[in-house]
Amino acid sequence: MFLAQVVATTISCFIQVFVLNFALNNIEDVCEITQPQRFTCPGGRIFFSASVIWGLIGPARVFSPGQIYSGLLAFFVIGAITPIIIYFVAKRYPRSAAKYLMAPLIFGGAGSIPPATPLNYLSWGIVGYIFQFVIKKRHFRWWSRLNYLTSAGLDLGLAIGTIVIFVAFTLHDIEPPQWWGNTVVSTTLDYQGKAVQVVLPPGETFGPKVW
Repeated sequence: MFLAQVVATTISCFIQVFVLNFALNNIEDVCEITQPQRFTCPGGRIFFSASVIWGLIGPARVFSPGQIYSGLLAFFVIGAITPIIIYFVAKRYPRSAAKYLMAPLIFGGAGSIPPATPLNYLSWGIVGYIFQFVIKKRHFRWWSRLNYLTSAGLDLGLAIGTIVIFVAFTLHDIEPPQWWGNTVVSTTLDYQGKAVQVVLPPGETFGPKVW
């Protein structure tokens, strides 16, 4: 199992770079908000924003005491205290749901937003609850023997499905079958670009006038 993971991870490094370059060179307006198939580059946008914050502006002008985001430093204290609180609560009430809480998982998982959306978290939560709680509790022998294969199968199925859809439909400008599951997203304000936002008048900029 370990050898298979090492080999697959090594191969995937080259495949991911190839797919990324292929997409950037062949999908028209791939990183633009007006891209017809809604391809976006959330990771690239986050990296760009981070490079501006940490490189151009500098953390001292953003997070130092008295600066605009200095309040975020409190989360260092919260992150250090939360696991201790969970530990003592779970120890004091061993039959409570506190024993299932894990601070690194809670904070680390939330750190995936963006590019992850509430839809991603809802899907993960449903699948995780079914396989990691219901099936594990009621059918432990099945879970201990096949849960890893089920996880790998879900990942592989998603990857193969994505490749098939991309090659069969997207590259040939073929519209997929339309039904509620893939059209409801077009009715949201985020998709239509009408979500609550502030449009700055000409000449004004976002943030402090002097950093």
